[in-house]
Amino acid sequence: MKFKILSMAFILGSTASFAQADEEDEHENEHRDESPSYSYLEISSIGYDMDFGGIDVEPDGYKVKLSLALGDSLFGVIDRSNSDGSFSGANYDFDTQGYGFGLRGDSWFASYTYNIWEFSNNEFDVDTLRLGFRDNWTDRLEFNASYSWNNIEDADNDDGFQVGFLYRLGGNFHLVAEYETIGGDLDIDTLTAGIRLTF
Repeated sequence: MKFKILSMAFILGSTASFAQADEEDEHENEHRDESPSYSYLEISSIGYDMDFGGIDVEPDGYKVKLSLALGDSLFGVIDRSNSDGSFSGANYDFDTQGYGFGLRGDSWFASYTYNIWEFSNNEFDVDTLRLGFRDNWTDRLEFNASYSWNNIEDADNDDGFQVGFLYRLGGNFHLVAEYETIGGDLDIDTLTAGIRLTF
């Protein structure tokens, strides 16, 4: 009798464990199958390695980015960064702001952004066209990459490439890291790392 009771308890316990495991797997697959969110607020630290006319400068600071999904296939984006540094004992600022919109699918996107770059009170307009993809590799990890074409005022039209990762901490909070490079006369490398809240 005692053996039967223990056997029944083991079977019920095993069934509950398998049910819980199936529920967790289903929850994981739901996150994995979801398309990446285009509605989020992101706050990141940002660092640059830039070449201005043979002069290498490395400003760093912070960046704030707001993206909003507009219906099933559109999104809008606003971003702003503030950074500073010093060269040969002189301090300088490098601030940017951007306004854009784009089209999106399950794992691809295309966007246009109008940017204003201000380097120590000198202002440059930059138009950026971007084509990229975002994909959930697991329920917690997203990989994204893009190609960009940048029309920089008083400089060459320069190609750029970007790669990034997003790791879900839990709920709607994520860690983000991104590297981007733009070639040509300016030769800009950018690294950002921060936190993102999706909604």
